[in-house]
Amino acid sequence: MAAAQPTSPESFLLDLLRPDRVRHHARRLGFVLRIGPIKLLPFVLAVVLTPSGRGEQPIAAMRRAFERRTGYLPARSSFWERLSPAFGRLVRWMLDDVVDRSWDATPKPPGFLSSFKDVIAGDATVVQVHDSLAGRWKGTATPAAIKVHTLVRALTGELLRYRITAETRPECRVFGVGHWARNVLFLLDRGYADGSLWWRIDRLGGSFVTRLKTSFHARVVSVNPGHRGSRSKPIGKKAMDLAAGRSGGRIDVMCSFAVRVRPYRSARGRRFPHVFRVVGVWNRTHERYHFYVTNVGVDRFTAEQVEVAYRLRWEVERFYVAAKSGMGLDRITSRKPHIVEALIRAALLRCTVAMQAKRQAERTLPTGRWINALAWIKVWRERIGDLLGAWLDGVRRPQRVSWERLAWLAVDPSRRRLSARVAATLGAAVGWGYVQRKRA
Repeated sequence: MAAAQPTSPESFLLDLLRPDRVRHHARRLGFVLRIGPIKLLPFVLAVVLTPSGRGEQPIAAMRRAFERRTGYLPARSSFWERLSPAFGRLVRWMLDDVVDRSWDATPKPPGFLSSFKDVIAGDATVVQVHDSLAGRWKGTATPAAIKVHTLVRALTGELLRYRITAETRPECRVFGVGHWARNVLFLLDRGYADGSLWWRIDRLGGSFVTRLKTSFHARVVSVNPGHRGSRSKPIGKKAMDLAAGRSGGRIDVMCSFAVRVRPYRSARGRRFPHVFRVVGVWNRTHERYHFYVTNVGVDRFTAEQVEVAYRLRWEVERFYVAAKSGMGLDRITSRKPHIVEALIRAALLRCTVAMQAKRQAERTLPTGRWINALAWIKVWRERIGDLLGAWLDGVRRPQRVSWERLAWLAVDPSRRRLSARVAATLGAAVGWGYVQRKRA
């Protein structure tokens, strides 16, 4: 039986972050405030759940938010003292709990993506931190910087996995791939361009689409049925060399890539070639070919569908824009590592809660209308303070704010401006030509 959907934003927040569970885990993790004017739930609400700045999340702004909610203004030293390692463990539990709930409620992908269990986009963003933290988080352009790696559900913007590392850590070595990747489509940034990673995804039954980097010298070994042109001349050439002298038509070939398997226990490391599909699609805006690498066969994706599927990766870019411009994932000035990690996880929590709420609100819209993600962040920031009143009291009470009202406040006003998510849905439902005309 399907789980009942929350009927209001207030009940959604109460179900997602139950106050009694927050209290229980605060005691378990050692973050129990003594009886006094600084209470647990208002403190969590002001520091973790309420966005307090346009970009970064200043600690002074959190203190003012706590005062607005409770009427009590604690001393700076008393307030900052609560930002302890135990509080960081509580924030980590809250984020991990919300992320686990995202895995439990996986929506069925629409259109030509319906054969996959899920569609996940991978990318990373950089957060500037104080130079004194260079020993822990070494930067590239600056002495110290943090790289936040994420896997985000492309169709909803919900956070599914995250890692916090130094900026120098390459993306392709961050996330492991397990059996959970079976029948999942991964949309990967160029930072994940690694033949070994692609081979692991393919071996475990997953699929991927990513852009082909110019540094990859992939040689053509065979030509697919959808390829336009000679079927014998491309053999042995580099995939990108096939674009020379062409200004249209699809390129669809199979290329050989080097795969390196590292040694593990008694098994020796080895290198071997593996064949993946390379697709080139003519881009009219840039007047050049865009090349993609995938293991999805021609019987499952056309060349144009490969391009449309990859455009869904921009949903993770929207996640970062929302997190940095409205949810506090920006430069962090604290010099204490546990405070820096707590504030980053709090920003990720605020953003993924907002995206899960967007998914609930969008269900109330009629067919053919959709929510603009960046507009939704503005609406959610404006209303989250009122909605958290019921969460703070821990009671379900009727409110004037409904999912329908929030959805129509953030609905995209232009039906012709299709997002990548909507274009992917319509591209299979009514044909690719329709989508191209709508975007023209």
